[in-house]
Amino acid sequence: MKRLTAMLLFASCQLTAETHVTDSWQDIPQEQLAYLQLQQGVVVIELADRFTPKTTARFRQLVGQRFYDGLTFYRVIDQFVLQAGLPEGETHPVGAMKTSWGPLAAEFSWPVRKSDLYVPVQTGDLLAEETGFNQGFAVGRSNGREWLLHCPNVINMARGSNANSATTDFAIMQGQAPRHLDKNMGVFGRVIWGQQWLNAVPRGGLETGGVIEKTAQRGRILSIRLGSELPAAEQFQLQQQRADSAEFAALMQRRRERPDEFYQDKGNGKLDICYQGLPVRLKGRQ
Repeated sequence: MKRLTAMLLFASCQLTAETHVTDSWQDIPQEQLAYLQLQQGVVVIELADRFTPKTTARFRQLVGQRFYDGLTFYRVIDQFVLQAGLPEGETHPVGAMKTSWGPLAAEFSWPVRKSDLYVPVQTGDLLAEETGFNQGFAVGRSNGREWLLHCPNVINMARGSNANSATTDFAIMQGQAPRHLDKNMGVFGRVIWGQQWLNAVPRGGLETGGVIEKTAQRGRILSIRLGSELPAAEQFQLQQQRADSAEFAALMQRRRERPDEFYQDKGNGKLDICYQGLPVRLKGRQ
């Protein structure tokens, strides 16, 4: 019974956003979304154009040329990463597809922009002077610089040791928050819908570092399309709660205070920004 009580309490906290008023929600434009069609279902990605425009421009170009269609998740470590693309030495399923792309200039951080709608969450973060939400994305700030945080479900471009060596492959963070990657990998988006389908992607073994050698055993990408490419019937009309809304502020305060009688230890009032992302819902849902 105690375990059930704890589970119900956690579920009630997760669903708190469902009671918020419509005015605190904003539509997410289809041009900011990419639809990743897996064998198991559709995963929706929000692109971080405001922060990493060169990287998102490359991703959009690759999507437009159908580069990812038919490729696989070839390195998957449970509770850490799902890496997809075209491994070195393998051929693209579309023989005539362009597979040689120049390296991308790293977009790890940028100067803080005072004009951005930024909502602070916590000072004295382990790896930043301050964390907060900017345009819906979790960011860190120190010494006048800002960067996207590696919270679960963010997506970065895979690279080698050279900071400017990313080309086409991407990696989705899952399970934990690998914050050691902050300012070391180019985050360009985040999964905001259909996260459950990522759990069904086949995992690699620890003995191979998550690499799945046999193509037939990997999870396959059926397609990736920009939301603006899709007919209305295939689009998800998604909304995100505003970080500056009174409703979200109340939710954050509840997270800090832990007022429910279940909690014997109320914590110290500090909040890990990766624990509470901005709620996303289908438009019209209350």
